[in-house]
Amino acid sequence: MRYLYYILWKDHSRAHLLWAFLGSLAGFVLLLAGIQFYMDIKSVLADNQDLLDPEYIVINKKVNIGQTLGLIGAGFSTEEIEEIANQPFADQVAPFISNEFPVSGYTENERFPDFYTELFFEAIPDEYIDVKTDDWKWDPNEGTIPIIIPQDYLNLYNFGFAQSQGLPQIPTGVISAINFRIRLRGQDRGDYEDHAGRIVGFSNRIHSILVPHDFLVWANAKYGYFKMNEPSRIILVSKDPTNPAIIKFIEDRGYDTIREKLKSSRLNIILKFIISFLVVIASIIIALAFLVFLLSLQLMISRSSEKIKRLNKLGYHYREISRPYIALLLILMTGVTGLSLLITGILTRQFSGMAGVWNLDISNSLHGIIYGTAFGLITLIFIANLAAILISTNKLCK
Repeated sequence: MRYLYYILWKDHSRAHLLWAFLGSLAGFVLLLAGIQFYMDIKSVLADNQDLLDPEYIVINKKVNIGQTLGLIGAGFSTEEIEEIANQPFADQVAPFISNEFPVSGYTENERFPDFYTELFFEAIPDEYIDVKTDDWKWDPNEGTIPIIIPQDYLNLYNFGFAQSQGLPQIPTGVISAINFRIRLRGQDRGDYEDHAGRIVGFSNRIHSILVPHDFLVWANAKYGYFKMNEPSRIILVSKDPTNPAIIKFIEDRGYDTIREKLKSSRLNIILKFIISFLVVIASIIIALAFLVFLLSLQLMISRSSEKIKRLNKLGYHYREISRPYIALLLILMTGVTGLSLLITGILTRQFSGMAGVWNLDISNSLHGIIYGTAFGLITLIFIANLAAILISTNKLCK
């Protein structure tokens, strides 16, 4: 067998095989590193998601001229709410309800400047609210209306309006201690009722003036006379805010939301695009390297055609004659697989170290899918080249 190697490989240049080897190695490293990077980022997003509450996304319809002129509705129909609830990324969905009667608030306190303002109230079920307090309940016998306002409202006053007007800033404790009056008015001029009101918390999740759901249902039944409108906002709970389908669904339906909430989803879309691009480039490189391997081995066989025919006449079977080429192919494929896994492992450890500086917990070992991808691809390339070698030598021996 040693003589076969010497006879068939004599006077053959190995440069083209070296370039094919390097091309395959580059393609494999790019592909495997891309998959490893994607799996690591996905695990980071999943870990951070597990540490946080599910994402609460408030959805509304975009305002357009048709809504302004009253030609089309701005609310969500029952069918649209059911469609949102049936999406795979939706775990819970609930509509906002609003006051169907005029609401105003005023103060009667010697230690606080008098003020009067028209208000609006909204309500959602309690499980969607991020403020947890025992005061969040409506008791008709007691008559005090608990209210939650957005933290941003207070921040706008303290760090915007108060400073520009030379007014004192107000801490949350002082705001919560102020008792004021809430006037609920019915359709008749004398049909109104005053209740005590108190701010019991500040929400970082929902930008609205919230009251207990039970209270608003009771008040709408007693005082409501506005035309019943469809809910204008929907709150959606998703345990997977990184799902790109959320953004696609919202944009396809012409809805709108606070885009900041969907940063992780946009990151996932960008990440998938980058990885897809890398996979395409790596696949092209691997395909070209495969062709170079195939053409190089075919060229070697073609240049040794006379030697192969003589060896066959001397009694050598075409499979025996193919063994030197198969052995060379096996050595090259083994080298590509081993080196690509080694280089990818080194890159993974480097990336893990960099991520540790940013307090991201990323594995410094290769994922199982990397080994499966490497061995699967190299096996396919080996089988394809093996078949080509056997077919070529068989033709020459006939």
